Amino acid sequence: STPELRKERSRDAARSRRSREAEVFFQLARALPFARAVSAHLDKASIMRLTISYLRVHRLLRRGEGQRHLPGSRERADTGAE
Repeated sequence: STPELRKERSRDAARSRRSREAEVFFQLARALPFARAVSAHLDKASIMRLTISYLRVHRLLRRGEGQRHLPGSRERADTGAE
């Protein structure tokens, strides 16, 4: 196990890891509710930001299921105004 062989193995492992990460990011981008033309051009940071925002909105909407108004609109609902 020469130092050169270890370096080569390390480079191969890093290349493989980056490839797997890229595939996961690609799948995540495709799962977002955007047109493929848009999601195909997102960088990793944008994919993460959009995914986090999407999950937050989804969670808020799930919490509001069964309620007539979204959170924050309680004042209007209490007064009868719509």
